[in-house]
Amino acid sequence: MNDYENPMQNPSSESSNHSINNERLILIVDDLPDNLRVLSAAISGQGYQIRCAKSGPIALMAVETTCPDLILLDIKMPDMDGYEVCQILKASEATRDIPVIFLSALDDAFDKVKAFNMGGADYITKPFQVEEVLIRVKHQLSLKVAESEIRQLNQQLEQRVTMRTEQLETINEKLQLEIVERQLTEESLKVSEERLDSILGAIEDVVWSMDETMSRTFYLNAAVEKLYGYPMSDFLEDHHLWLKVIHPDDRDRIKMINHTLLLTGKFSEEYRILRSDREERWVSNHAHCIYDRDGNMIRVDGIVRDITAQKKAQQQLVHDAFHDALTNLPNRNLFMERVEQALIHSKRHLQYLFAVIFIDLDRFKMVNDSLGHLVGDQFLQVIAKILASCLRGGDTVARLGGDEFTILISDMNDTSEAVTIAERILNKFLQPIELATQTIFGSVSMGIAIGNREYETADELLRDADIAMYRAKVLGKGRYTIFDKEMYEQNLKTIHLDHDLRYALERKQFELYYQPIVHLSSEKLAGFEALIRWHHPERGLLLPIEFIPLAEETGLIIAIGDWVLNQACQQMHDWQSKFPEAKSLKMSINFTCQQIREKDLIEKLDRVLATTGINGNTLRLEITETSMMDQGEETIAKLELLRSRNIQLSIDDFGQGYSSLSYLHRFPVNTLKIDRSFVELMSLGGQNLAIIRTIIILAHALDMNVVAEGVEKLEQMTMLKQLGCEYAQGYFFSYPLLVADAEQMIKAHKI
Repeated sequence: MNDYENPMQNPSSESSNHSINNERLILIVDDLPDNLRVLSAAISGQGYQIRCAKSGPIALMAVETTCPDLILLDIKMPDMDGYEVCQILKASEATRDIPVIFLSALDDAFDKVKAFNMGGADYITKPFQVEEVLIRVKHQLSLKVAESEIRQLNQQLEQRVTMRTEQLETINEKLQLEIVERQLTEESLKVSEERLDSILGAIEDVVWSMDETMSRTFYLNAAVEKLYGYPMSDFLEDHHLWLKVIHPDDRDRIKMINHTLLLTGKFSEEYRILRSDREERWVSNHAHCIYDRDGNMIRVDGIVRDITAQKKAQQQLVHDAFHDALTNLPNRNLFMERVEQALIHSKRHLQYLFAVIFIDLDRFKMVNDSLGHLVGDQFLQVIAKILASCLRGGDTVARLGGDEFTILISDMNDTSEAVTIAERILNKFLQPIELATQTIFGSVSMGIAIGNREYETADELLRDADIAMYRAKVLGKGRYTIFDKEMYEQNLKTIHLDHDLRYALERKQFELYYQPIVHLSSEKLAGFEALIRWHHPERGLLLPIEFIPLAEETGLIIAIGDWVLNQACQQMHDWQSKFPEAKSLKMSINFTCQQIREKDLIEKLDRVLATTGINGNTLRLEITETSMMDQGEETIAKLELLRSRNIQLSIDDFGQGYSSLSYLHRFPVNTLKIDRSFVELMSLGGQNLAIIRTIIILAHALDMNVVAEGVEKLEQMTMLKQLGCEYAQGYFFSYPLLVADAEQMIKAHKI
């Protein structure tokens, strides 16, 4: 199919209806050939002439060549979209009256509103039903036919009057001229009225004509009874009925505009009417005054169209644009608009108090992951109802997205009212939430920001409530906190740190320190644990506790972890090259749960080992107990692959996580690392000593060795050795060392 062509010709044996349709040319504009073929076949099957264009520019060229009776126009096209094509057509006097029906897969509220604002006569959403397209095409063409027929009749009348006038100019007798003119006028009017009645009787819009004072109705078509529900005779007999049927809330406005019609000569308004059965409908009324040759008004003509469906669609579009589809609560746009209004009101009325509460569901991801998104959606819908039930009449609860909700508490007598509502919400979550198939115990963390004149925008209020909510989560979840400036300053500090952290790798600000791990029985060096430090340009040397949690939260931990892995392995290669005896040393590297979850973890470790040339048995990966338990079967499979490469595995901070002994034997682990909190409180006969003894016995029973961290005293080392602990590290042996100092220790221990 060419860019612009007639894809199908109608046979000469078409019915009379097709013959009529064959006079109508329809231009189909769509960049998809399949759509062009489907629409061409369907519409040409009704007897219409068809032209097709695959783009906006080609369509505009086609219109210049042959002006179509109607255009089916796709919106999303390359080079020029349907909106631009329609705008150009409506800007030209030659093409502005061509009806344009938009075809689009766009179903967004704003796209539809934009289509009608551009001058579109109708809007059909893809995928379309061919029957729907044919009906809407027929409707639009019928309207155009009516207008065209009226214009044609007027032109014929003018031509015939002119012709007869020219003939009668040669007749000198005035009486004969008057008789001929009268006969001609009566004949033309009779033909025109007959054809006009036929045309107007077939359309659904109400066509009316009234005298110059709008006190008597000359003409009405049958559509008035369908639209208004009253007999046509009622309107012809009582001209006040036109105003009586207008909705009371719109009546005064239309009465005032009716008076201006006599002055301006035209009228175009949308308003509501009440049918005889009291059903409410929206109509558009377009009217204009008709004048004689001397400029005197002789009547007023108008068309009333039922736009109820269009209005409802527009109202639904507006509702959808400002409400959450899942919960039907206000969305972010509407919520922020109301907060802005509250801010403006508070600046005008100094006694006005309001607050914003930011709400986040605790552990919602667990509900989604374990029970599925369908249950998660049901859970959110119930949460929305719970929150709404805790509010007062003028308050607003909104869903920002995901598991985040916000509340605007308006017109408070005291700031304690915000706390009362927050506590009311917390009390609601003390009881389990019953869904159709599940019972869920939920909790929420909330941050409260009290509005004041220092706030300039709604975003600032929402930001501070969000900061307070995160503080509530840090404090243990299932609670609320009220925002203060200290929170903002701390958050600002975190933001700056996050910004600096994103450039730390690029600017080579990280450095590895190496803390020795000692074999207790021989007191010789057994290896090192690689510990990262950040040389911050302003704050100096930062320990991992000051930035690793932030890196984990932002996802930067993956890149930082990769750097540590490569740097530590390369350092071990360098030591093994300089000190051949160092091949027996182990390099311990900390791994986070995000690194364990990486799909290419095994491939990444293989590349590092191949690049640095060290053996897998040189590495010991330290993984926290919590990370292992969180990952389940997936973690076990990955750990098995690591062990197959002779990489040593260690459970870090053992005793501080789940301590799920029933799962411990399933993990292919070489080493348990006793957390420093137990070692720090060691004493003969103490409870911690018993715990450490139990851990060591458990590890040996599972064929694992033990490393104790945080050893700072000779007494601690002695007791650990007596308990059978194989390895230890801590300040008693050495602080974390730079590379040069670590090399001196390697030499001193004479491995």
